[in-house]
Amino acid sequence: MTAMAILLATDGSPEALSAAEWLDRWADPGRVIITVATVISPPSMSWTMGAGGWALDAEAYNQAFNDLVNKEKARAERAIQDTHAQLTRCPPAKETVLIGAPPKALVDYAKTHHIDLIVMGRRGHSALGNLMGSVSFGVLHRSPVPVTIVS
Repeated sequence: MTAMAILLATDGSPEALSAAEWLDRWADPGRVIITVATVISPPSMSWTMGAGGWALDAEAYNQAFNDLVNKEKARAERAIQDTHAQLTRCPPAKETVLIGAPPKALVDYAKTHHIDLIVMGRRGHSALGNLMGSVSFGVLHRSPVPVTIVS
């Protein structure tokens, strides 16, 4: 029997760490290959506007962009490290940082890397808000492979 390839999506949130804890508890370590993935999203153009709505000059723009990229890289590394800490029985075989819109990036990775299952946390905004966050909802509706959403 071949091992099941599982993509564990994380952003380091409590919901994502709960998904990692669930996977570690229920997966058979000898029959799974886990890839931990996080996504860095490109910034929207609105962040390039300075105070009062004036566009930033080239030097300020470059500095702001580099600061944002470094901040996102650090966030991604923390998310992967925190997720690794939850995986004590089933250590991940791989880790990856994807770039793009999270639902599309995760589904594209699953398609191109022959993933059998995507596991991720549910993000709720409020008790009266959505039952699932936009990323988990987007992955669920785009994925050609099964998706487990852990709350």
